[in-house]
Amino acid sequence: MNLTNVMATTMMCASMLAVGCDAESDRPQEANEALLAEIGEDELGTQSVAPAGGATVLGVETLDVTIPASLHAQGLAVPAKLVRPKWSKAVGKRPAMLVLHGSGGLLKDPKSKADQPCSPQMEAQFVDWSDRLARLGYTVLLPSSYSARGFCDKHTDAARMPETFDDKPEQILSRLYDVDAASRYLCDRAEVDCDRMGLLGFSQGATMVMVALHWQIDHAIDWFRTNKGSEVDFKIPDVKPGRPEFKMGIAYYPGCGFDGVIPLTSGKGTPLENGFTATAPLTILHGSEDSLVTHCSTKYGPGARQIQSKWVAGELQISDIYEVTVYPGANHSFDSASSKGADAVARAAALKVTLSKLATQL
Repeated sequence: MNLTNVMATTMMCASMLAVGCDAESDRPQEANEALLAEIGEDELGTQSVAPAGGATVLGVETLDVTIPASLHAQGLAVPAKLVRPKWSKAVGKRPAMLVLHGSGGLLKDPKSKADQPCSPQMEAQFVDWSDRLARLGYTVLLPSSYSARGFCDKHTDAARMPETFDDKPEQILSRLYDVDAASRYLCDRAEVDCDRMGLLGFSQGATMVMVALHWQIDHAIDWFRTNKGSEVDFKIPDVKPGRPEFKMGIAYYPGCGFDGVIPLTSGKGTPLENGFTATAPLTILHGSEDSLVTHCSTKYGPGARQIQSKWVAGELQISDIYEVTVYPGANHSFDSASSKGADAVARAAALKVTLSKLATQL
């Protein structure tokens, strides 16, 4: 996105956090707000939502799809799950969410690694999130960046990671190309309104939400290629022109250092284009006990990205749309019931924030 578009989008959405940026009548806003007001957190994800026109969500279907290699800057085909609502009648194009997994991967480990790279079943966290979003009326795409490269989990399956993906900067760059290809695939689907796509990510996937929204992503790729290209085991292609633009992003417990792909410095002597700011409203939800919070929040660490965003916005004379909320006492993966860091209070609070942002921003 160029500077003119960034400034236009930011001015248009200056009051986004309060009233939203889209006045279309078929958005899920009223339904989301009703959910927050009328049902408890434990029931979220089991309710059907009625958009304008009287259509209702009768159920959810999950499809195995492949994001074709022709859309990918590295020529890689990426398997994905497409989770979408079953409507009571035709509703036309609807908003969509691209959901990005963390370092545990999207899919469960197989019972026998000799049989297949990964189980066809998603981890419970992503079953829950995709079902919830689909029942709210969103088409949901979940690309499987790890199984596309022949392994399932960075922690339990690291031995099968290819050399082109075994370093953190390689993973950030490669997953950026995955997000780009996934956004094009999602945008091209007949049921999706390409002007109303959002991002939701967790851990490394949350880092990718932030990177994908970076206002100078083309410059960042070129900067890394020029300054650190020798550190990775593949040539670093540019992102193809004409990529779709996301309307908003929500990042659960990201690492805001970006593993060196985008510099952390800001201020005097630093080129403005090296500083991070987002092209659309960005909401970061973190835990105070998570070591990854340090570069996300000035209250809990150096907060380099928060500082950068404020600096760039000030220089461009635009609104700073970087928002971070840190839940005291919460740890990594606080929203996942199966995680050691599960935190019911933080989970419920973050879920309400997420639904509110979806209602007002998408």
